[in-house]
Amino acid sequence: MKIYQDTLPLISVIISVFNNGTQLSECLNSLLSQSYPNLEIIAIDDFSKDDSWKILKIYKSIDKRIKVYKNVKHYGQGITFNRALRKIKGQYVVFMDPEDKSYKEKLAKQLHFLEKNEKVVAVGTQCTFIDDDNKRLGVSNFPSENDAIYHTPLHSVSIQFETLMINRFLLPKDLLKFATQPTQFLYTDILIKLLAYGQLINLPQALQYHRKHTNKKAFQITQIPSLIRLGITSIAQRDYRPSLRYIYNSLFKPNLSAQ
Repeated sequence: MKIYQDTLPLISVIISVFNNGTQLSECLNSLLSQSYPNLEIIAIDDFSKDDSWKILKIYKSIDKRIKVYKNVKHYGQGITFNRALRKIKGQYVVFMDPEDKSYKEKLAKQLHFLEKNEKVVAVGTQCTFIDDDNKRLGVSNFPSENDAIYHTPLHSVSIQFETLMINRFLLPKDLLKFATQPTQFLYTDILIKLLAYGQLINLPQALQYHRKHTNKKAFQITQIPSLIRLGITSIAQRDYRPSLRYIYNSLFKPNLSAQ
């Protein structure tokens, strides 16, 4: 018996785009080629100066699953994500990096895992790291189990946020809300919120190509106060109890804190 697409769970993929025209087509092609068909792709252009908006409009005309919007000025990732979250309809949400590419089976494997594991609020995957020229740099080795993730710095060390699929039906309505002030730890704040509502797991397979840039700014000593404030808020308001090793690594091993 044929299963119609609109009877399948809906996955909402959010993309915040800002001057990502060089790799944006590869990203969108990888999403439209997913083996799991019932997607909506919410892409918001954050007032790009390159051809990103033009590319988004072309892809919208190609596939009705893509919905595109444009900010009237450059707001930043936090505000752009929050705008997109108000538009989604799916039970499952993914925050896709516009310079990444997903393996064909990524969303199907994550959805299958979440539907079989009701205590898991979000599932990530391993990554194949690539450079700007798509040259393979290596493969991640993120911990798989919730306990290991919980006690490992949540800054691209335990989870690559852009690989996550989140079951938002396990969350309070307004929990998925990003900080709107510029912050180095935008994703970490969301990850800590998620920990209170279920397990975080990584699948063992590399199912996403994640692009690493050689010119990306490294963690700076001036960002330590922001990290401390995030930790205090998380412990006081979100019942997050990281290990002493987590705190030490976060503060004194800056290479672990480059989110």
